[in-house]
Amino acid sequence: MGVEMLADNYANKGLTISSDVLERKCLKLAENYDKSNAFEMEDYSRKYEGQFFSMYQYRYGILKERVLQNAMARWGDGKKKIDGQVVIKKDKILDISSGQLCWVVGTIYTEMKNKLNILQDVEMGVDDVLPEIPESYVDQESDEMPIVMIEDESGRAVLHNDDFLKKNILVTGCIVAILGIEIQAGIFEIMDVVYPAMSPQKPLPPPSDQPRKIAFVSGLNLRDYANSELSVELLKQYLAGELGSDADKEYVAQISHLVMAGDSISCINTSDNDNSNNNYGSKNTSKFSPESLELFDQFIQSVLPSMPISVMPGLNDPAEICLPQQKMHRSIFHKSKQYVNSPSLRILTNPAWIEFENSGLRFLGTSGQNISDIRKYLTKDIATSADIDMRIMENTVKWQNIVPTAPDTLYCYPFDNSDPFTLVTETPHVYFAANQSSFSCKTITLPHTEQSNKNTQDSTVTLITIPCFSTTGQIVVLDLQSLTCEAISIFAT
Repeated sequence: MGVEMLADNYANKGLTISSDVLERKCLKLAENYDKSNAFEMEDYSRKYEGQFFSMYQYRYGILKERVLQNAMARWGDGKKKIDGQVVIKKDKILDISSGQLCWVVGTIYTEMKNKLNILQDVEMGVDDVLPEIPESYVDQESDEMPIVMIEDESGRAVLHNDDFLKKNILVTGCIVAILGIEIQAGIFEIMDVVYPAMSPQKPLPPPSDQPRKIAFVSGLNLRDYANSELSVELLKQYLAGELGSDADKEYVAQISHLVMAGDSISCINTSDNDNSNNNYGSKNTSKFSPESLELFDQFIQSVLPSMPISVMPGLNDPAEICLPQQKMHRSIFHKSKQYVNSPSLRILTNPAWIEFENSGLRFLGTSGQNISDIRKYLTKDIATSADIDMRIMENTVKWQNIVPTAPDTLYCYPFDNSDPFTLVTETPHVYFAANQSSFSCKTITLPHTEQSNKNTQDSTVTLITIPCFSTTGQIVVLDLQSLTCEAISIFAT
């Protein structure tokens, strides 16, 4: 659905705004649902001197058994044949024998030309400077695939078969089982891959009698008054039900909640600052202009009377860089400070689990860093394909880990014997990633095990990519009854 708001009409001809109060049934977040604080960390409990070994071990331990469950169901151990060859399970990569069809469980590791290297930074004496993040970790000038390996505590093997690896994305941090044959020492010809068994999913609630919709927006990138976009002003008016036809207003009246999924505020361009030599800028210089914070505060104040709002931080927002990003400080919401963390204005982490009152639907969302980082692992032809964001999102569900590349190429907190990014106990009904280049929506159905079981219900997940508003002028609206979604275009031309 597209709603075209022409700037010349707005500025010159004027728009007739109805004096009627928009009748809207607001939808608030559920109170104290069991995953409401899944990614929240208390300030006093954070310890950054820890290593990531414990986090890696936990991830491997929690997902290995679920991978084994699916791999045994598909390939077995000495009881099934493929092309006349008996399939054998190997307990360790070191046990693989040349020429023997076998499978093994391990962690994927990807070696890439442009990947950041802390050891190299230490050697060059620049490890105290936040490095510039490359647009891609692979050499985009070459057609060569990155080196993909599988590893466990016994060793590593390089995976060979470019056609298979192009069709089946595997990135650092994934826990999988692979089937194949060692064609020479340390080189494993991959033929098939198995992912962890799915975590359970809560039953879908019965549909509500009252139509309700949720709006998502990301990438407002508010900067200053001189660069203030008319499309943002039109968005405020649209959400308030003050623009468009009667049909538009009737549609908007069903939008019961707004989720702002990151990158609401634009950073100052550090290249304009002569004293800046890294992503943080000089020690005493803020990354944000006062006007950008004021514009964000004004946007919240303008929309809040119309509907409840939930706010997630993103890569460029005033929040810590490590995932999971913690809630933005309440002082940023100056004009609406009395509503912060009330049912009307909830400040969330990134990622975040979300549940709306009386809906029973479980949402899991990110501001998009996880998807954008995985895209950097891919060669140009794959990374620029039309459906790549959906493919990546679907794979993170199959991997049962929404941020597998942390901590290798994404900054994250060094968790002690835990990994909150793994889907350990639950699979969401709706999974969204914000700040992407375009809108897309897809529903996938995945079995809990490779072996069909009539007593086990498959998981159905609605995947949504939310486009960056500042570049596309689009928001996304999800119908809570049908779990269908559409992009609404707000044009300012």
